[in-house]
Amino acid sequence: DDTSSTMLTNLSLYLSALLSICCMILLGFTDDVLNLRWRHKLVLPTVASLPILMVYYVTYGNTNIVLPFPVPQLLNVNVFDLGIFYYVYMGMLAVFCTNAINILAGVNGVECGQKYR
Repeated sequence: DDTSSTMLTNLSLYLSALLSICCMILLGFTDDVLNLRWRHKLVLPTVASLPILMVYYVTYGNTNIVLPFPVPQLLNVNVFDLGIFYYVYMGMLAVFCTNAINILAGVNGVECGQKYR
């Protein structure tokens, strides 16, 4: 039945997002308490992004990107399929965002001001 499969898909999306957020919170807590090295700060966000990436792969699996304005005229292609590089990019984006907020947290109170912009 279509309704139950949609509900299960939505539940898996929410649970994977919740698991990833909890892993990121755990990273922030352990970083504050244990003073983690930068090597660990690269591995933990990568592992934390895996649940979302795996659920996205199973449910949607669309790795196409729409190219910006000048590129379609040059290549005669509007959409480009990244394949496995899409998931690599999204994992690296999770690491970048986590470390960017962590760097802002080093400057007292700057990350709190981000919610007011």
